Amino acid sequence: MNLNKNQKEAVEHIDGPLLIIAGPGSGKTRTLVERMVYMIKKGINPENILITTFTERAAKEILTRVSERLKNLKLNLGNMYIGTIHSICLRIIDENIEKSRLKKGYQILDSLDQIFFIYSKLRFFKEIEGFEKFFVEKKFYNSWNKSKELSRWFNKLGEIEKKENIINGRIEFLEKAYSLYETLLISENKIDFTIIQKESYRLLIENEEILKKYQKKITHLMIDEYQDTNSLQEKLLFLLSGEKRNLCVVGDDDQGIYRFRGATIKNILQFNKIIGERCKVVKLETNYRSEEDIVKFCKMWIETLNWEDCRHIKEIDVLEEKKNGLKKVVKLGIKDSYSKWQESIANFLIFLKKTGKIENYNQVAFLFRSVKSSRVISLVHYLEYKGIGVYTPRSNLFFEREEIKKLVGMYTYVYYKEILEEKNLIEYSDIEKYCYNSLNKLNKIIRENEKLKNSLEKLKEQYFEKVSGNFLDLFYEFITIGLFNLEEKDGGILENRELYNLGIFSKIVSKSVILSKMGGLNKEILPKFIDYFFNRHLKFLKQSGIEEYEDKSEFAPKNSVSFLTIHQAKGLEFPVVVVGSLESGPDNKELDELEEFFLEKNGIEPEYRLNDFDFWRLYYTAFSRAKNLLVLTCVESKDKVPALPFKRVYDSIPDIRSSEFSFAKLNIEKIQDITLKKEYSFTEDYLRYKECPFKYNFFEKYELEENKKIGDFYGILLHQTLEEINLQKKLGNKIKNSEELIEENYNLLKIRYGLTLKKEIIDRAISQVELYLERGKRFLENIYDIEKTVEIVEKNHIIKGKLDLIYKENDEYIVVDFKTGINFEENIYKEQIELYCTLLKKSGIEKVKGGIIYSIKTGEEVYYPFVESKIDEILEKFNCVIDKIEKKEFEKREKDGICETCKLKNYCFNIM
Repeated sequence: MNLNKNQKEAVEHIDGPLLIIAGPGSGKTRTLVERMVYMIKKGINPENILITTFTERAAKEILTRVSERLKNLKLNLGNMYIGTIHSICLRIIDENIEKSRLKKGYQILDSLDQIFFIYSKLRFFKEIEGFEKFFVEKKFYNSWNKSKELSRWFNKLGEIEKKENIINGRIEFLEKAYSLYETLLISENKIDFTIIQKESYRLLIENEEILKKYQKKITHLMIDEYQDTNSLQEKLLFLLSGEKRNLCVVGDDDQGIYRFRGATIKNILQFNKIIGERCKVVKLETNYRSEEDIVKFCKMWIETLNWEDCRHIKEIDVLEEKKNGLKKVVKLGIKDSYSKWQESIANFLIFLKKTGKIENYNQVAFLFRSVKSSRVISLVHYLEYKGIGVYTPRSNLFFEREEIKKLVGMYTYVYYKEILEEKNLIEYSDIEKYCYNSLNKLNKIIRENEKLKNSLEKLKEQYFEKVSGNFLDLFYEFITIGLFNLEEKDGGILENRELYNLGIFSKIVSKSVILSKMGGLNKEILPKFIDYFFNRHLKFLKQSGIEEYEDKSEFAPKNSVSFLTIHQAKGLEFPVVVVGSLESGPDNKELDELEEFFLEKNGIEPEYRLNDFDFWRLYYTAFSRAKNLLVLTCVESKDKVPALPFKRVYDSIPDIRSSEFSFAKLNIEKIQDITLKKEYSFTEDYLRYKECPFKYNFFEKYELEENKKIGDFYGILLHQTLEEINLQKKLGNKIKNSEELIEENYNLLKIRYGLTLKKEIIDRAISQVELYLERGKRFLENIYDIEKTVEIVEKNHIIKGKLDLIYKENDEYIVVDFKTGINFEENIYKEQIELYCTLLKKSGIEKVKGGIIYSIKTGEEVYYPFVESKIDEILEKFNCVIDKIEKKEFEKREKDGICETCKLKNYCFNIM
């Protein structure tokens, strides 16, 4: 592949530290890909390379492009350490779980899980001195908002190092509260995203043998978006790089926009000075993305500020063919009329489409500081009214969607209708008004549909009056009752948004059961659960806002313009970019002493200038996303909008309607389709697709939650206990007795899933574990590895498998897979073992003998030999099914016995 001089220099410098300053659109990803290819061709094993990216999408893009470049070489890229810093830290934890404070099967909390967790434990935080004072000064009165505020500060504390000699009551309370929070999390085998990094760092710093293992194994590191790393991440990366310092960091200080998450620009500004004279610095300064006028505008913007030596100087240039002298930066402003501004925006988009300048609305992206403001939401609704699709997953519109109102209306019809009718409308809380309005919408539908009304009455009798069935099962009754079309539509996310939102709502329902700790509903518990679900769970989620589905691989869904935050657009590029929020300015509010505590005093940037620096970097990032046309837009008002920071640059650019801008000479590129290789596994993909293609697609693609039944819970308990036994045996530790092992794992799982088992079932589990200790001795005495993840990169996808246990017998390796309930006559187990043996062989294990399916229930086992000459045949059988998935062949199956237990049977066969 053709590289410019500086790119080639960066690619070929693989020994010793390297700082790559990569300006916008400078071919950074191409350089990283080629550098990896160069290293591998020089004999560096892929598993010795670590590369971190800002998003998982970026990691998959790099892996896809590297595999394409090396497709003629027989290499296993699956063992490479590639992903976000968080995902690599998780891998370090998983690979050393025995030394971690966590246990197998730990749960990672997302932001809402975290708030709910704090909310459920708030009574413990109230016991810490200073609790009430902390919130009185901030005027947070209800428990939910206090929990949200604590989560915000806990996330900040997780990103910084403790500062000594701070004497302040609020900070002392916060540090004690955070310490308690961490203790409570670990006690329930849970972790949040900030603690992930701290835990992996702790493992390395406190266990010299683990650190040396990684320093020996990982010989070369590449860190993308280095300007947005924090101090802890810097320490972690320096630690892993060891004395060799084969550490390549890539980034652009002008695009450092995550200080509020603890990132410090010092890392990239000072990297070469910290590393010393050995560090090579390469600047990528050719912009392959943007037109010349856009590049000049970005340069003008960034240089309007005096940076006081707080940035790396860059001289960004463009390709000759982009130096056409045309104006490609314009403004679209309307004076003092918001409605006329909306109309102008819509007309602009429609004109682009009608004149053929764009083929698809996804060629246009709108960037704002926030997409949740009333003005932005109003513009979304106006564009949709004009027939222009808008992709805006972070605008808090989830509860406004018709499908969600239908679902809430149905749950209200079954469980909450009578409670609402007992109250006066003027007494309704916000959530009660929402439920009431949703119910009214539903009533209008069922007045004209007698069959639907009868179905709802039957469900009300079954689930409310008889309390037969569970809360998530009712969700599937609702979505198959006739109000929803579950067939996938042609197009992208927007066309199938309803299905994605059904998946999100299924998780809301499932989590409500777990968090309420009222999984086993009966007539006594039901009133409490109903109150919890409507007046706490739904209420708090609606207050906080739910993000809609966001496809990490399809950043610009077809048939829609994108409404994104500037932070969300980081790393992306669009042919046309429209930047709003021009009424904004730097945050000049005075920091209180608590915020001062979290401020990164990096000794480089003057503290009084941080807000200005962050503001300029933010909009530089926004402007530089544009390839062919950059539009600045606002409702102009005298002396206010655009705000002072934008005034000079805004006044210097032509109006889109002026003769200075040549619309006729505007060429707008298409969105570049990047096919990312997806991961597929035997159990989650191959098996589930073969069972029913329609059900597979519905549950996998739209991520619908499936109920954990007692049998599932029991199987997880047994598997997790056997994992613990295998781990301790591998480490040479004494194994606890079966009763103690089952009890420990059961208590953790009960918290996570909200399910309980009867004593006789627990006793059965204990006896089956004892049976394994007796019959599985040869496995345990010859363990080679456990819970080993193996991957191979195929032409179009990645095959991934997790092997329960591998043991060694006469210098040969045998795979063991544990099953809780099996029929040994099923040929499917042979296929699974053959694929796992193939993956193991391709991961570098030479002598793979075969595999065993072990029945935990009976202690029986069946051995399947591995025939190496059949590898191509084994892979072809698996890949044939995956090809059907990739081609979207998701037909329904003919009705048979399996369908009787399927949650979608009512829909597929019109039973109701």
